Amino acid sequence: MRSALLRGRTLVVAAPALALLATAAPSAVAADAPAGSAYGASASVSLLAGVLGDKGISVETGKIAPSNTDGPTSADVVNVPLKGLVTAKAVSSSAKKADGKVASKASIVDATLPVLAPLAGATPKARVISSECTSTPDGITASSELAGLDLGRIGKLPVGTAPNQKIGVPGVVQVIVNEQIKHDDGSLTVNALHVKLLGGKTTGALGSGDIVLASSTCAKVAATPSTPTQPTAPAKPPAQGPGQVTVIPAGAPETGDGSLATVLAQ
Repeated sequence: MRSALLRGRTLVVAAPALALLATAAPSAVAADAPAGSAYGASASVSLLAGVLGDKGISVETGKIAPSNTDGPTSADVVNVPLKGLVTAKAVSSSAKKADGKVASKASIVDATLPVLAPLAGATPKARVISSECTSTPDGITASSELAGLDLGRIGKLPVGTAPNQKIGVPGVVQVIVNEQIKHDDGSLTVNALHVKLLGGKTTGALGSGDIVLASSTCAKVAATPSTPTQPTAPAKPPAQGPGQVTVIPAGAPETGDGSLATVLAQ
């Protein structure tokens, strides 16, 4: 694992997907879900008055730039404003399955989070926010990358950030970095950045809801059963049939006068 301090620098976080994982509710992944899926961003929040305007608002964006292994396998959106909560120059995702492997990836380029500006002291930003996961018969691995992330007064993550690291303001906001969620069916979701507005009545409260940036999901991949080796049949002796040659020595009763050997084709 390699990492660096957040402000004005690059943070890369990666870890095996089967370690330090949060547990999802049983209904988090449907039984008929595709082998892999991803999306760039989503938001479902209710903001208090004064956060992004004089009046409180509710925002439901759905999944931005979604893709999955059943199709479409990739998606791209440019110049994305998520209702003033988040802006991004480009959002993309891909999910593919081939040769017994599933790979999903989501990425956001040049992102800002205006919704957190009142707490951060300035608008938080990042050059790149991305996540990816890979599933093979050997297991699932996942990682997140946050380049140039600056959350201002909300806080910094320590060097060597492990999955599911949390910072924030108690009762107001929680920011989860490299969130990794293992579902009951064995699949894994990795969210590069998950902002949870806690809806408390603490001074500076923003509202309630969730903003997820760069989400990738991979299902378990079953091992391909090996083909049993067929036993080798023993060699058969040559058949005695038409076309075989029999040599009768000279003088044998079958020759009559015994002068020469006779060659008979049966």
